[in-house]
Amino acid sequence: MAIIDYFLHPKTVSKYLGKGSGIKGWSLAISTGILSHGPIYVWYPLLKDLRDRGMRRGLIAAFLYSRAIKIPLLPLMIYYFWTLFVVVLLPYIVIASIVEGEIIELIESRKRQNTVKYS
Repeated sequence: MAIIDYFLHPKTVSKYLGKGSGIKGWSLAISTGILSHGPIYVWYPLLKDLRDRGMRRGLIAAFLYSRAIKIPLLPLMIYYFWTLFVVVLLPYIVIASIVEGEIIELIESRKRQNTVKYS
């Protein structure tokens, strides 16, 4: 956390993970989700801090969803389910993480529109 606080300023976070991040933000969120290890509860404070600095909620959802791909367990998965299954499944997980993130952003934008409309 200290290293991230030192290197990631709100301006940097909003540049790479904010509203205008585009493909770069999605690929960064998904790749870091795949590379992340350990229990999920360790990541919650970091993700909250990044959200407070400007990270999009859809990218947070994509990060969390793409954690389903575990690199150390891939050989075991190939052993039990064969290579073809793994090669087909992994892109589906990545695509589903993007869809999940887009759904979260759609819900968030509708919620914002309703609060502005009724305020």
